[in-house]
Amino acid sequence: MAEALTAGFDLPADPRAAGRARGLVADLLTAWGCGSASEVAKLLVSEIVTNAVRFVGAREVLRLTVECGSDLIRISVIDGSPLRPVLRAAQDDDESGRGMQLVSALAADWGVVDDPPAAGVGKRVWFELPSTDSAPIGCPAR
Repeated sequence: MAEALTAGFDLPADPRAAGRARGLVADLLTAWGCGSASEVAKLLVSEIVTNAVRFVGAREVLRLTVECGSDLIRISVIDGSPLRPVLRAAQDDDESGRGMQLVSALAADWGVVDDPPAAGVGKRVWFELPSTDSAPIGCPAR
């Protein structure tokens, strides 16, 4: 993602983190000219932040990163847990377990990487969406 606009935020790993992340992502994407991807981005960031809070509890800080390039948006969340989200089929009466299914279905791509790789502690969960508006402010169109 050469020549992308990037912003990062630290969020406490508490139940309000998903709502804060949704608001930050929506505001940034609108300001950067990528507002048409905002609704899907808000849904998916809510899912990965909620998973992170479940994995680490209140003992950690989450790092939310938003990158917006001329044709791609990448959003990631870093947490301090080595536990990776699992893509699984939820049963009809399950109260959870559908979040990563949504990410897989709606994102152009997604993944999990160790972060930082050398330390072996924590992970980065990321997803990408097409940037469907005109090129973001300050980013050249391809």
